[in-house]
Amino acid sequence: MRKKTIIISVLVAVAVIVVIFSALFFLPREDLEWRVPRNKIAIIEIKGEITEDYEGGANPGAIRKLLDRAEEDEQIKAIVLRINSGGGDAGASWDLYRAVKRVEKPVVASIGDAGASGAYLVAVATDEIIATPMSVVGSIGASMEFPFDVPINASKEAEEISSMPSGEFKDVFADYRLNESERGYLKERLENVVDVFSKCVAENRNMSDEDITKVSHGGWFTGEEGLHLGLVDKIGDLDDAMEEAAKLANISLEDAKVVTLRIEDSKVRVEET
Repeated sequence: MRKKTIIISVLVAVAVIVVIFSALFFLPREDLEWRVPRNKIAIIEIKGEITEDYEGGANPGAIRKLLDRAEEDEQIKAIVLRINSGGGDAGASWDLYRAVKRVEKPVVASIGDAGASGAYLVAVATDEIIATPMSVVGSIGASMEFPFDVPINASKEAEEISSMPSGEFKDVFADYRLNESERGYLKERLENVVDVFSKCVAENRNMSDEDITKVSHGGWFTGEEGLHLGLVDKIGDLDDAMEEAAKLANISLEDAKVVTLRIEDSKVRVEET
């Protein structure tokens, strides 16, 4: 009798399981979303000037929050960085470059109108770079803005002396002129920044010293030119970038949900696309 009861219980359990799976099979996909976790691809936008200023531009701290959220969400399998920026502060661009490098999930850069200077540095930290034929890419270089108008003639006498330095270059911005020695010193500082920038590009893009020399003059290129120079992997738009991100994550874009991560009131907001 006990054996018969056990057999009946097993049969009932099997029947219940069959009914449940049959019901799930015939339900529309939208009704299943709450039951079956779906893979996601996250879009993170990098727009405007890359700066530490939280009030505008692409702030590295804010972007790091978004990257961390994407890393923590197990359903997010890949990230697309939608870049539309002409660069920004050297230090902020470097911080953002390192933040992207630390991401363990696949990351694809989708360059819109521009991904130049510091924004291109961020792009080379990703697994693939996709740009439109008309995108502005590259601009591998550095520039310095002075806190005063610098005379073209380096030998012009200072108009105002406001400090006493401990060394030749300690008060380089303390007066209203730059002599030849100071100009040479500042140029050397810029060259060191460009050297770091160029090494990052060479390492991540597998480019030779000769190839880097051709593109590190500070000028920009179109996405089409960048493709031939090795600065870009493929020509395409945001949809193409999402498709590539799905491939890198070994998931189907058709079955994945696309979400956009944004910072709002210091908190991460997830928007379904």
